[in-house]
Amino acid sequence: MTIFVCDDSVDGIFTGIYDAWASRLGHSCVGLRIGREMELELFAEYREVGTDPEKAEKVARSIREKMGQDAYQTIYQAALSRQPERAECIYRVVVRGMSSGVSKKEARNVIWNLQDPNVCRTFELSRKTGNEAHRYIEFVRFRELENGVLFSEIQAENQILPLIGEHFADRFPNEDFMIYDNGHHDCLIHGKRRPWFILRNTDPDASAKEKIGKKEEELQDLWRSFCDTIAITERRNTKLQQQFWPLKFRRWMTEGTASERHLSAQKRHGNG
Repeated sequence: MTIFVCDDSVDGIFTGIYDAWASRLGHSCVGLRIGREMELELFAEYREVGTDPEKAEKVARSIREKMGQDAYQTIYQAALSRQPERAECIYRVVVRGMSSGVSKKEARNVIWNLQDPNVCRTFELSRKTGNEAHRYIEFVRFRELENGVLFSEIQAENQILPLIGEHFADRFPNEDFMIYDNGHHDCLIHGKRRPWFILRNTDPDASAKEKIGKKEEELQDLWRSFCDTIAITERRNTKLQQQFWPLKFRRWMTEGTASERHLSAQKRHGNG
């Protein structure tokens, strides 16, 4: 067994697919793993794969042309997952859809063949990543820094920044904003009337991101007061609230701070 070891990125996985296919060792004799997440196997030969954007684009284009846009979107979102088996599952799905002898119609139906374990797992990973991205679109909160930049911090399980960039760029086309994912150390950056991009393996200046303007501070106080005022203590249902507003999001939300303070006060007075 020859195992190709790729980088932890969409381009890295797609480059690994290209090299594994081009090796002509036979699909049953090769595997694809994420470098930092793999476990060593006995009697296996390992080959490092250097990420090549051109090779990755060729694979992406081939998937779109033969397997269709739906399949590409599913595979792309699965590649953004944090699960270590994603590279191997995606490779097997691509092999099944693009092998010689497979008609275009059959190739486009591969992604819906959930009886195949690799297709099913790829579909699951894609759905979980997409769902998390959708929730962050709802829960992202910006604060205006002293320099006028809108800044937000999140801690996502999967690499969801590529999935939410277009939404916020459309919503704030005339704003300079940043969304920092401290779980992956990636930063989505958008300039006024400019395309957004993602800067990987970076950390914003810790002091700069805490310096907010006086107006922003006043608005945060008003928002917290509003959330506290409309809350009805007697009708509080923390379990139901957590279903719609999970605890993991609250640390990074302005009103989350108010809610947690309110809950702590209840507990202190024996009402929680």
